[in-house]
Amino acid sequence: MTPPTPTEGTERPAALRALLLVLLFSLPILITVRPIRDLDIWWHLREGQWIIEERTVPFTDPFSSYGAGKRWLAYSWLFEVLVYGLYHVFGLLGLVLYTASMALLITLALHGLVRQAGADPVIACVLTAAGVIAMAPVLVHPRPWLLTIFFFVVELYLVGVFRRTARPWPLLLLPPLFALWANINIQFVYGLFVLAIATIEPLVERPGLARRQTRQVLLSPMAALFAACLLATLANPYGFRVYVPVFEAVTLTKPFLFLQELEAPRFRSVFDWTMLAVTLGGVYTLGRKGVLRAFPTLLLACGAFLSFRASRDVWFVVVVSLMIMAAHRPKSGRVIEPLAPRWRFLMAVAVGSVAAAIVPLRANRSALERALAQTFPEKAATVVEQHGYTGIIYNDYDWGGYLIWRLPRLIVSMDGRNPLHGDTRILQSVATWSGREGWDKDPELAAAGIVIGNRKSALVSLLRRDARFDLVHEDDVAVVFVPHR
Repeated sequence: MTPPTPTEGTERPAALRALLLVLLFSLPILITVRPIRDLDIWWHLREGQWIIEERTVPFTDPFSSYGAGKRWLAYSWLFEVLVYGLYHVFGLLGLVLYTASMALLITLALHGLVRQAGADPVIACVLTAAGVIAMAPVLVHPRPWLLTIFFFVVELYLVGVFRRTARPWPLLLLPPLFALWANINIQFVYGLFVLAIATIEPLVERPGLARRQTRQVLLSPMAALFAACLLATLANPYGFRVYVPVFEAVTLTKPFLFLQELEAPRFRSVFDWTMLAVTLGGVYTLGRKGVLRAFPTLLLACGAFLSFRASRDVWFVVVVSLMIMAAHRPKSGRVIEPLAPRWRFLMAVAVGSVAAAIVPLRANRSALERALAQTFPEKAATVVEQHGYTGIIYNDYDWGGYLIWRLPRLIVSMDGRNPLHGDTRILQSVATWSGREGWDKDPELAAAGIVIGNRKSALVSLLRRDARFDLVHEDDVAVVFVPHR
């Protein structure tokens, strides 16, 4: 039998690697291309529209009855302008394109981080795919946290390059990244936490450092970088006040009891179990080394706390665990050549073909509009518009964001902006809509000009027999009441 030629011996692995990469980068498309069912994207859209129309950012809330005149900082203003621009051009498809594009970028960055940490091509694809699956419940929402995940992975990549090579150029990219990040999502503080750990790592690992050595650590390039990035976060329309929503978000506690995205993972899906497996892989890998380094250990501990506290933060522990597993795998010593340009071109064509097939199938206009009408009070909002009903809308927590967007000339009583409304008001709204004792004495309900509620809610059942209100519309999703005249 004739032995394979050198060309044959190298083509086969290249073809396998290309196939694995096509499967990997098709995964986020398959996960994220679907109708929009997110509850909060709508008030983000309305805020983006308001910012463009007013050519400024809000300092007080213009959208709710409670928030009128109260401080409200649009801390995600740049994201909101971006998604409103996409919606303005592409409609609902623009939101799908944002979600899918960011999921692809996150996958690309995560794969680069794992490869940079030392994983061989096949292991890198497997680890990255596991990470994407574990983060899937987060990736499907068109939220600013998608940009945070991307920036976080990029930050870890750049810090990793510096820690491995001692070359300073990667650090120069971080201050502008933080200046951008601080205008997109308040979770930029997670990125500052990474830099803080990298700065104090020598002090944590060697607590007996002499005073002079301690001074050298605090004056190190990482300390200067932390200071520069901290200053860069102030390059936003609100200056230092951008940290106020951070404090408010940390001090809110009650929404963690009933909001699904703020609940701990329930471990009722393959995504949660994959997250747990990835986390345990990171813990096992660190423990196997015998010597715990401060940087990965503290990051993993912080990630575990955040991710098991709130399901929307599962990405933190997943990214850190994958980095740890990739960095501490035994190295084969083989030099692996990058794929040839023609393989990269074929990969791009293949992934593009997957997207071209999936988008028209799952995200065509009729499918998006049908899902919208099945999830949100679209028909109810149309009735309110057609009949010219006026007054404050009394609505539940879930639909407030959509009504802010759908009925811009009216104001709502409640929406998903937790820091604005606070624990007490949110719990009061939940109690009223649940029909608990005292629901009929809720002053906001009594003062409402319009009530829009889920037809299956307890309050709707009670209002059907309440002489103070008349039912003027009912469909499969929502019911509309107005005060009895």
